[in-house]
Amino acid sequence: MRVGLVLPGLLIGLCLSFGCGTDDGALAKVGDESVSVSAFQEHLGAVTGETWQGVTDQVASRLLDQFLDQEVVVAAASAGHEMAVPTEPGARSARVRQLLEELCGPPPPLSEDVVAAEVENASRTVRPARARVRQMLLDTKEAAEAARRQLDEGADFAELSRSVSRAPNAGNGGDLGYLTQGGLSENLDEVIFALQAGEISAPVRGPSGYHIFQVLDVIPAGPAPREEIEPEVRRRLSEEAARAHAAECVRRLASEVGVEVFRDRLWFRYQGRYTGETHAS
Repeated sequence: MRVGLVLPGLLIGLCLSFGCGTDDGALAKVGDESVSVSAFQEHLGAVTGETWQGVTDQVASRLLDQFLDQEVVVAAASAGHEMAVPTEPGARSARVRQLLEELCGPPPPLSEDVVAAEVENASRTVRPARARVRQMLLDTKEAAEAARRQLDEGADFAELSRSVSRAPNAGNGGDLGYLTQGGLSENLDEVIFALQAGEISAPVRGPSGYHIFQVLDVIPAGPAPREEIEPEVRRRLSEEAARAHAAECVRRLASEVGVEVFRDRLWFRYQGRYTGETHAS
């Protein structure tokens, strides 16, 4: 180990013990540029919302990899000239994504055979039943029974829910959207999924009071229609392909640019991808 690298590591350790300011030495080198300790510590704080001293080894390692990936992309894109990149994490990531697209191009098109196979697999998956439901929530059994009598007499469910329900969604007529069978407490689940479209339940006690449910639509258990499955499969496969394409491109750029992490200057146990020296070819 070089003597010149020992002191910064000791200084960082002292800072952790005694609360001194950030260290302005380099914790890594990407191409010809040094990555300062203070720059990464500021990035850690901005991303996590915590002080850099409080970030776990695992999180710090993951974020250092991301930070170095971004530095690799900037170094490859700048090609010997300075390039201004925002320091705010959101703006920085957006700029790096733009540069990465310019350097790497689009991912390869999806294989239609793979898409067809994934759609076929997904079509075999049985989804539980779903029901579109409205509700009212009342404090007492007596109030719920009174509301149920008004419904029997022809009151509109949505309007009555707006006037008597204390549920957070009372303002929109008690609409809960589509609920999935098995996603509620057992007694409420049984009541809702025993109803047919258009039917209204008797008052049923729940953890927060007495509910009255109206089922508007029922989708029986079974596989999703292929017209629903295929767009979701294509979206998922496209996202996976884009991530894999970007990761492979960053690995190639890192080997071309050259990356070295000075692990003795880190204040955390590094568990990331840049564990060895990556030299430019």
